[in-house]
Amino acid sequence: MRLGRITAIAQLTVREAVRSRLLLSLGTFLVAGLIGLPLLIAGDNTLAGQIQIILNYTLTYATAILTATTLWTSCGGVSTEIQDRRLYLVLTKPLHRYELWVGKWLGIAGLNAALLILTGFIIGAMTWHAIRNSTDDPVTKRAVCEQFLMARETLLPVTPDWSRLIETNTWRLMQSGQAPRGMTANMIRTKLLEELNNQRFTIPPGKEIRFAYEIAARETGDHDLILNYKLESTRPERAPVAARWLIGYDPAQVFQVNVTNYPGVPCTLPISSHVVNRPGTLAITYQRLDSGSQATLMMAMNNPGPELRVASGSFSMNLARGLLVILCKLAFLAALGLVAGCLLSTPVAVFTAFFIMILLASAGYVESVATSGVFYVPHEGPELVQTGLDRLILHLFKAFSVMTRPLIQLDPVPLLTDGRIVGWDLVLRAMAWLAGLYTAITALIGIMLFNRRELG
Repeated sequence: MRLGRITAIAQLTVREAVRSRLLLSLGTFLVAGLIGLPLLIAGDNTLAGQIQIILNYTLTYATAILTATTLWTSCGGVSTEIQDRRLYLVLTKPLHRYELWVGKWLGIAGLNAALLILTGFIIGAMTWHAIRNSTDDPVTKRAVCEQFLMARETLLPVTPDWSRLIETNTWRLMQSGQAPRGMTANMIRTKLLEELNNQRFTIPPGKEIRFAYEIAARETGDHDLILNYKLESTRPERAPVAARWLIGYDPAQVFQVNVTNYPGVPCTLPISSHVVNRPGTLAITYQRLDSGSQATLMMAMNNPGPELRVASGSFSMNLARGLLVILCKLAFLAALGLVAGCLLSTPVAVFTAFFIMILLASAGYVESVATSGVFYVPHEGPELVQTGLDRLILHLFKAFSVMTRPLIQLDPVPLLTDGRIVGWDLVLRAMAWLAGLYTAITALIGIMLFNRRELG
């Protein structure tokens, strides 16, 4: 394989896109959507809502448009040249078919990289323009920047070590004969751990719950911390709850914040950088002030606890890492489209590309079915009994779920819109799985099919 031949084919692919005005049309359509969507969508007339719309809709729109065009271009990249007999002019030269295939893929990846760079500049310019032209006070602007325009790492509360307590209670139950019949020691340990976790996150009226976070030196500085939490109530009326947060390293010196929470509604609490100004164990206590209430609250029953998000990098670098992950995903889709173009004619290849898009769009539902084993839950009537065909389809769903799981898990858009960090570990996993293993396997299949295809 000669690198010069491959780069020549890649440059030729880019030139064809420019000559056919594909790049110009796609760029115009992309810019119009990135700028127009935030202007057309009505928000809540707040700066925070405007920034969320810019980040969420522009990233989702750019990913969808580039996914569609990548599959369309790659499917027609080979099949169209075979149909128009332009490929004969290239293959008559001392050029191997695999070099042509890799060059096509590299050219499409280069076009995607250029469009993603354009997307990043537009998103950055729009967020900067929204903040600069906002009429809010500087305190509100700073709070919005801290919440959305900062890459944040998530800290979870320290989990208590209950191993000795669980072992002691398990031994006591087994020795005294009070253990339920049929339960083994491991089953008792699991049950005791579940009960301790439930007690840890349960807040009766007038009581409090305490969490401890280990703050490192790199997590202190000029940026505020953000505490995200959610409460659930045992009462159906969802009445507001008056409470107080106590934050500090020393019980004698704490920072107090009075809040009113509504069960079932996610809550955000900014914590000033002046409070968290040194490394150590930070204690955060939630005190209920409604002692006359009859509702018991539960905090994060299905999660490790409230999330404390600390600053861990700039927004621009976080956005760049997120776009790099999207580029890895598009590289795999380009290889997938080239395989369809090498095997099928142009109309069938384009139809296959749209079918692939539908499959990828339903990957979340497939993952849910493969995990739960339930296609849908009937709201009325008896529960449906699985047939042999249902079990066969469920196995197909599980197989498809395994193949598409990296595409779902390695998605940077939810992280970017939520202000969470897109770490280098995620980028490396995307490069290893999507741009590496998946693309290599797909390329081997595509090159093998291309070598076997008759061009006459």
